[in-house]
Amino acid sequence: MVINKKIKRTMLQNKSQYIGSLALIIISCMLYTMFNQLAVNMDKMTSSFERNYVQDDASFIVDKTINNPKKLEEKFNMKLEKSGSFDYEISKGKTLRIFSENRKIDIPAVISGNKLTTNGILIDPSYAKANNIKVGDKITIGNKKLNVSGLMSLPNYIYAIKSESDIMNNPKSFGIAVITKNNFDSLNLGSSFYNIKFNNSENIDSKISKLKSYLKSQNINVLSWTNIDENPRVTYVTAKIKSTKSISSSMPIAILLLTCSMTGIIMLRMLQKEAVIIGTLYALGYRKREIRKHYLTYSLSIAVIGGIVGTILGGLALKPMVTFMVSYFNVPTNYLSFDIKYVVISILLPIIFLFISSYFIINKQLKHSPVDLMHGGIENSKVNFFERHLKLDNFKFNSKFKIRQQLRSIPRSLLLLFGIIASTMLLLLGFATKNSMDFLMQESITSTYKYKYQYIFNSLQTTSPSRGEKFSETAFSLKSNNKTIITAYGINPNTRYLLLKDRSGNSLDKNKVIVTKTLSDKLNIKENDKIKVINRFNSKVYTIRIDSIADTYSSQSLYMPLSRFNTMLNYPSGSYIGLWSDNKINIPENKLISTSNIDDFKTALSTATKPLQYSMGSISLMSFIIGLIIIYVVTSLIIEENKENISLMKVLGYRKKEVYSLILNSSSFIVILGYLLGIPFLLGSLNALFKSMTSTMNLSLKVKLNFTYILIGFIVIYLTYEISNLLSRKKITKISMAAALNSTKE
Repeated sequence: MVINKKIKRTMLQNKSQYIGSLALIIISCMLYTMFNQLAVNMDKMTSSFERNYVQDDASFIVDKTINNPKKLEEKFNMKLEKSGSFDYEISKGKTLRIFSENRKIDIPAVISGNKLTTNGILIDPSYAKANNIKVGDKITIGNKKLNVSGLMSLPNYIYAIKSESDIMNNPKSFGIAVITKNNFDSLNLGSSFYNIKFNNSENIDSKISKLKSYLKSQNINVLSWTNIDENPRVTYVTAKIKSTKSISSSMPIAILLLTCSMTGIIMLRMLQKEAVIIGTLYALGYRKREIRKHYLTYSLSIAVIGGIVGTILGGLALKPMVTFMVSYFNVPTNYLSFDIKYVVISILLPIIFLFISSYFIINKQLKHSPVDLMHGGIENSKVNFFERHLKLDNFKFNSKFKIRQQLRSIPRSLLLLFGIIASTMLLLLGFATKNSMDFLMQESITSTYKYKYQYIFNSLQTTSPSRGEKFSETAFSLKSNNKTIITAYGINPNTRYLLLKDRSGNSLDKNKVIVTKTLSDKLNIKENDKIKVINRFNSKVYTIRIDSIADTYSSQSLYMPLSRFNTMLNYPSGSYIGLWSDNKINIPENKLISTSNIDDFKTALSTATKPLQYSMGSISLMSFIIGLIIIYVVTSLIIEENKENISLMKVLGYRKKEVYSLILNSSSFIVILGYLLGIPFLLGSLNALFKSMTSTMNLSLKVKLNFTYILIGFIVIYLTYEISNLLSRKKITKISMAAALNSTKE
């Protein structure tokens, strides 16, 4: 059609508005493609890794050797493999957890280098990179000098944390390694454990329960048991993929909806402005369908270009994102795949969204008769409800003008409001996450745990320790939901290594049964409630009454006096399974299940939060760009709508600063309101996200946002608004005084 020749000309005349819409579509499609393809690839990589290298169904420690493993394998139709591990301090502050090589279950996957040799050692890539270790280097373990044969991943240690209670890993100070069984046995260090893998994956919980009962009937006591779906070294990865999937849909669609609103307002403004042209086209014989098709081309062209460009950029960003994720999670990355479904959806989403929004707006305008359209339309003279009923007589001219600017275009004001809300949520997301992590670290961990070293023995101890304070622990599952795991501790009522306080900051009586806030929230229990739990080692059922709730979020734990703990579990009086200490205690490695240092945990958390600072910077930049685009486009629309008013102000002798103030600063209130509304929206969304992320973890994150960051966020948002106004001044300067006279002639 001949009229389509004006599409390019119109777009160039209002290029800032269309470029802004295009940029938002590109951002939304890029994020949609990148996050969805990332989730798909991480899911595929972890699934194939777990399948190809035989991830265990459970691992456990018992008090005696299983003498006839073949018989047990046949009886329960499963694989059983004995393994071992010990922690070896390579140098001060650097520890490697050495595993014996497995052949049947949890087989090491060589990522680079060669397979394990007789005098070789395989190391996880994160530790190797952090400590500048390369294939071919030599590492001394005990009295053996071993060559680094290659870098590997273990399917049960995808996220290499030292202790199951840890939240963050620190590859600079902790890593995992594998050596041959012969070398492991000759070193005579560490303790042994068993891995199991059922040949049929159906009803695994029932099979595990039967296996535990059988071990008990053979007088084999289970000291520790971890199902794979309770292993944080695996479940943290699942939680991360889950949160990525959540972000991959919500964030891009929110940006796309903003874009649709913005494009719709641009289209509405253009249709109102070109009402006379549309009426003339009707009079010349153009049909409604042809005119509708012409105006749909504006929005569909930016939708197609933005969708394609954004999808391509999202695809290009996939490899760096996978590399970033693999730096945390040790997974073999043999290949990257593109799910064509998400490519198609990414391109079609903006087209569908913008087609629907533009179609209804165009159709509504084309309902008017050619005569009405040739008279400039019937919409322009209407005064809306708010402007009609709002009494502004007592206000000064400047205030009245600014208020009417917002009331005369409610859709435009709402677009700006929701745009500021979205920018605020994005900007403060990183700050709130950092504050929440800091709170977990400082308030829930540092303020609660006062010991420096924790030692867990591989069997019950009955002799009084010469150093350290004794405690015991065991694992329960909730009777009503066996997936909910509770770590129960027996502690000295007078302990100085554990500080438990209520919400008011008052110390709790440790002679009573206390649960953490994490556990009480997940079970929805209060003081004096009773819970029924099952001992995960012997399947006995216990009913425990809760006396107090400690305001700590770092674990899903229950505490009671050690004497009561031993009586309840029928353990010998005075027995214990672990020690807390201020100083390091020399305990033979083969007597311990694990050793942890609270300083290592703090260092790990500090190291892990550094990338968060980069993420915060990226998110802040994105929120700045989105905010700048929306504010600039809305400001452009305000200038366009007030072209004659601006010209008339110049004729009447208004100075530049006064014109700038009346036109550009009319949206200040909406910017402030949008920011204030964005804060509760963010806190609510983040609370839901944290609950979803930590549903499979033994901790919870309390949403925190410091006033300092709220102030910084406001400065950034308002600075964005001022920069947009600064960029828009040129448009006001270009409007001549003749525009008012020309308008009068028309």
